[in-house]
Amino acid sequence: MSDNAAQYGLSNVEKLSVLCLDAIALDLAGTIALDIGKQNLLQLRNHFCLTREISEDIISTFIKEGLVLSDRVIHLFRDSSKAKISTINLSNSRITNWSLQWLAQQRLHAIDLSGCTELSAQAVQIFLGRMAPHLKFLRMGSLASLLFQDLPVPDNAGGDSGDPSWSCSDQDLNSLSGDHMSKPSDICQGRVLLKASNLRILSLHRLEIKQSSRLFSDILPFLSGVQQLDLSECVLPVEKGSDVTDLSPLTVLRQLTSLVLYGALPTRFDLARYEPVLSQLTNLQHLDISCLEARGLYPSVSSQTTAFLSLLSSLPSLSSLDISGTHLARHLQTPRSSMSSQDGDRGYVDASSGLAGRHFKFLGLWNCVGDPSRRTDLPADVVTGDANMTQIYNSLQMYKKREHVCNDCLSNLYHELRDGWRGTPLEHTRILEIICEVMRSNKHNIDRQISGSAAMFHLIKCDANRVTLHRYASKRLLRQATRTLYDAMNTHSAKKAMLRNGLLTFCHFDLPSDIMNIYSEMVKLLLNIIRQSDFTHDEFLQRISLYLLNNLVRSVDNSDKLQVGNQGAVRTMLWLIKAKLSFDETDEILEMAWSTLWNITDETEDNCERFLTGENEEAGLNLFIQCYEKFYLNGSDHNRQNREALLRNMMGLLGNVSEVPRLRVRFLKPMYLNLFRSLLESTCDGIEVSYHAAGILCHILSDGSNEAVWRHCSESHGSSASFTEDGNSSSAASESSCQSGISIAKERVLSSLVEAINRWDLNSQRSINYRSFKPILALLECDHTVEVRHWAVWALCNLTTVYPDKYCQLLHEEGGIQILQNMLTECEKTNPQIIKLVELILENVRKVFGHDHHNMEVGQL
Repeated sequence: MSDNAAQYGLSNVEKLSVLCLDAIALDLAGTIALDIGKQNLLQLRNHFCLTREISEDIISTFIKEGLVLSDRVIHLFRDSSKAKISTINLSNSRITNWSLQWLAQQRLHAIDLSGCTELSAQAVQIFLGRMAPHLKFLRMGSLASLLFQDLPVPDNAGGDSGDPSWSCSDQDLNSLSGDHMSKPSDICQGRVLLKASNLRILSLHRLEIKQSSRLFSDILPFLSGVQQLDLSECVLPVEKGSDVTDLSPLTVLRQLTSLVLYGALPTRFDLARYEPVLSQLTNLQHLDISCLEARGLYPSVSSQTTAFLSLLSSLPSLSSLDISGTHLARHLQTPRSSMSSQDGDRGYVDASSGLAGRHFKFLGLWNCVGDPSRRTDLPADVVTGDANMTQIYNSLQMYKKREHVCNDCLSNLYHELRDGWRGTPLEHTRILEIICEVMRSNKHNIDRQISGSAAMFHLIKCDANRVTLHRYASKRLLRQATRTLYDAMNTHSAKKAMLRNGLLTFCHFDLPSDIMNIYSEMVKLLLNIIRQSDFTHDEFLQRISLYLLNNLVRSVDNSDKLQVGNQGAVRTMLWLIKAKLSFDETDEILEMAWSTLWNITDETEDNCERFLTGENEEAGLNLFIQCYEKFYLNGSDHNRQNREALLRNMMGLLGNVSEVPRLRVRFLKPMYLNLFRSLLESTCDGIEVSYHAAGILCHILSDGSNEAVWRHCSESHGSSASFTEDGNSSSAASESSCQSGISIAKERVLSSLVEAINRWDLNSQRSINYRSFKPILALLECDHTVEVRHWAVWALCNLTTVYPDKYCQLLHEEGGIQILQNMLTECEKTNPQIIKLVELILENVRKVFGHDHHNMEVGQL
């Protein structure tokens, strides 16, 4: 860890244990598990046993990486004798009833099922019926209603339940219920909770009034050990003959330390009517009576002040209070002398003196009447609100599971970041973490995903911010960010705003390194966007997707390039190029399509073949000829820069194809050889087009010095188009020439090749990136055609002169130095120009490595 990182309490260097867990979680099938055929499930490898700590760490790491738990992963833990777990967070996972069957073999103490939308009421109740006796923590979230649904009672044991959504048989039901429950009716209507006598933490959201009434009257009296209760957005029963919510059943929970009633009390409630009951919960440390919104008329101020102060005095242990969305914050107001008249609190009783120095660890003031969060001397360590970035961050941290509040918080975060907020490295990393958390907490909420992605974009678009994150953020956090962004785009692929936000944000990551964890998925998504985009209305999406795809394939290994080809990238680029031929001018999309093909085919033989064949024989070469004629030869002068870039990219691609011996025979036709020879004289884009044309011809020439190759050319007929010697199209004449089989004089090609090489500036900057010198080094062994060796040596000399650090190292790693030294011992067979270039290369190497190149051995560097 650097000194700067230590200064901010950060470390982007992971512990070894964390790295090991990451490696396992990201590749379960390649480490601890095996795939089970067509079932798409994982099972532990033979003789593998996992302790409880390791099992839970693997699941936790899997989630932290932004991955989603499913039946495939949960199947690993079906046998508790081999992999034990006691705590599991299944929130927002894609598990089905099968996972609950497998987990029923475990002895679970803590379970989070919130957001598991693919579970049936039957499976949930049966599963929790088995877990209930030793359950200490249960979070159901908005799925709480499943606990209160009636189960169909089968007419006879082992028969059909009649419910097609029930994946468990009646025999499974009986085995899971065990001795505690003899029939389904014993565990429905929430009675499964009656067996949870050890329950300490319970979270049930959005219960209907009938369900909450049963909870209050029949179940809570048997859960006296509950210490934390969350009833957010539940419709609670009311007192007889009144509209006041009846909270009196809560008084049986004598050990209650945390009570959350967010959205459960009426909007604009009168605290005086609830204070007598809440005051009896004397052990409360956290109380949340926040509302969804703060609007309308409120009860009299004096009665509210009295009730508020009475409640605080009755709860001596209370250190955390959330009154967001209410009018109660006015009773925390500062002395009148320190307030401005614009606060609008004139006429209210000053309650600050009644707090008697009371100070909170946490105070929730989001969306309160009068904007109290903007006061400067609030009696709390941590405050939620919208006054500054710290409060917004706190709000997101506290309310990430509250749909409406969280979306509002994200909107505020977006505006802060858009307006140029700057923070410390620690604050930047925390903001990125919370954005990922809130986006993952509800992937199907499109508003949350759009706001979150927009906030992420403004967080990292600034160069300084991006550098800060890459310097101080952990690799895991960056993986989380890219995975979260990808999931949002993939889930909402029909929403253009989501795609636009995601694509623009990805442009500011380091590609491809930051997204190697989702490389294949990202390529598939980008190809789909490119295929589905309309050339008129969605051109921006298409262009930015193409830009990203090109960056993803530019610097990856051959295996990754092959993977991209397997996903149909070459076919998609050919389709795109063909579609663009109907336009009058070349544009950025056409240029990038050829550039992407250039990168995809680099040292990847299968992709080169895909380019040549396409949907029919020589599809790629036909498109090359058509683009060359229409956009380069006949294009307008005002578009010259794009025309030259297009030709450079096309020739670079053909250079890759020419490096494959079995494929370059396709070039042995007069129309192609004549074109390549004429392009040797080109000054388009500096030396690039001429250089690529020379490289293509050299690879063709390297196949043999006999005339059979050129006779093959003479016997081959051209396609519908050919070119004159200056590279211009001459349809009728060239057609006739091809039909008559005009051959290209080999000597003339060799002479033009040498003339071009001698014309090039050895110090030319290049727009090419070599990952390997193997194709060039192979040409150095071509002793039958000295011109071929001349081009290869010039290429190495240019690259090691202009970019010595990179290419001298590459030359050494691939054994090129020894080959060059061997050439010096064959002076009598070698052209003096070549010898001079070889000596310059070795001199470049000596400068980089500090050795005498004349005495250098390969192993000495």
